[in-house]
Amino acid sequence: MRRIAISNQRPTTSTAQIPAALLFVAVLGCLSAQTSAEEPAKSSRSSESINARQAAANLEKQFWACDYAATTRGVGLDEGATCGEVYEDLKRSKFQSDFRAMLSWWQQNKAAQHLALETASRSFAAPEADQVTSR
Repeated sequence: MRRIAISNQRPTTSTAQIPAALLFVAVLGCLSAQTSAEEPAKSSRSSESINARQAAANLEKQFWACDYAATTRGVGLDEGATCGEVYEDLKRSKFQSDFRAMLSWWQQNKAAQHLALETASRSFAAPEADQVTSR
């Protein structure tokens, strides 16, 4: 008779792989990000700097919308593909393609960003007291 050894031990995984996998899943399952039309290029450096900051801020908003949607409700493939592009653009522009730096930033900011999005969605969905009528 041949004995088969069965173990209750899980396969070993790096602790860095778990948050990375969660981030990857979140990004792939995100909202469809809406892009705004770019203004024509301006000659002054200050205008370029302002536009770059606005684009970066917009990219961050899109990223957090994707992350929140993926975490709370899940999304489809098209939305996930769009969010994957947002993720890559943000990683490249804000973190110079440094995944670990982005992961650390994500871990530090996720709770606050998700709370802000949750609060905003609740205030948008809830009717104001003067709009509610009783019969």
